[in-house]
Amino acid sequence: MNLKLGSTIKNLRLHNRFTQEQMATYLGVTPQAISRWESETCYPDIELLPAIAAFFSVSTDVLLGVNRTEREKRFMEIYDIIDSHNETGEATEDTLREAHEFAAEFPTDEKVQEHLADTICRIYMWLPEGQNRDALKEAEKIYLTLIENTKDVDFRNKMLEALIALYAVGYKDDFKAEGMLGKLPSMKYSRERVASELAEMTREKDGYRQEFIEILTAHLGTALENYIIDGIANTPDMWDKKIEMFEYVIGLYKFVFGENLLYYHADVAGIYRVIATYKLSQKKYDEALDMLEKMCEHILLENAAKSGEKFTSYFTSRLVYPERGKDFSTLIVHNCAYYTLNGKLAQKRYDPIRETERFKAIVSKLAEIAK
Repeated sequence: MNLKLGSTIKNLRLHNRFTQEQMATYLGVTPQAISRWESETCYPDIELLPAIAAFFSVSTDVLLGVNRTEREKRFMEIYDIIDSHNETGEATEDTLREAHEFAAEFPTDEKVQEHLADTICRIYMWLPEGQNRDALKEAEKIYLTLIENTKDVDFRNKMLEALIALYAVGYKDDFKAEGMLGKLPSMKYSRERVASELAEMTREKDGYRQEFIEILTAHLGTALENYIIDGIANTPDMWDKKIEMFEYVIGLYKFVFGENLLYYHADVAGIYRVIATYKLSQKKYDEALDMLEKMCEHILLENAAKSGEKFTSYFTSRLVYPERGKDFSTLIVHNCAYYTLNGKLAQKRYDPIRETERFKAIVSKLAEIAK
């Protein structure tokens, strides 16, 4: 047996953001057993290996570190390309041609088929009605096939979400979108909420409750930010009120996660950048620079976060910063600093402060860590 089995299990668990308690419950063992496996004090029984592999949706060969066949190597090569496109959002006729080639090569692989449908939608879903229907029908068929055939509940829900977006945006068919929406589980009956409620009743496994708190906060923070931007009138008389609202959202993140926000530093950095845009519109240039400096500080902190670090808040102290990179078949193409420099700070709105020493210092700090 591969001596790295314990570290492989730990890496897969952290990547998928499972707690030891969750994994133990699935396998019918104790959390202490999981801990012993990960520390390589002992190995799991051989009868458990298929269940462990199924828990992470990988093969037992991957779990045991068995040398991959040429076919498996090809899978990993394609997966890296797909992850790269997902990271950048790249979708061109060339990437679509490539996606069709991958799908023809591996017609039964869910991730490859999903990539083809997603690429079609990225290119055609936003075109005027009538110019995209034939192409989108191919994506619709793929999503429906994946929804019907997959055994992975989470993947099925992900495909339902993609199909709902296709119906709502691509087809502009609210009836179909609503119909598919009804097939998704409500928040009331989500796995995380039920596990949290169970933990409350049994007074055990706080990790479940903390995970639920994290998920709620992450989605609520994003929803609030987007609603403040798009759902509230963007008139000059509302800008100060919006800034106040954004500060409450930042307070929410700090309340739930503590001062050490880890990967949520990036979310807070984004909010400070948005606040800066309102300050710029008000011609409050020094205050805009204040906000950009706070943005920069949080980006630097997010970049410095390391795998295995824990939140310091009472509400999320059992959660850890997951590892990132190719170890988990997730190719990180560019980091937050890169996207901020090239996708945000390059915008003309920053021209009034671009030549100031403070702005140049922000750019310099981000450039040092951008990749």
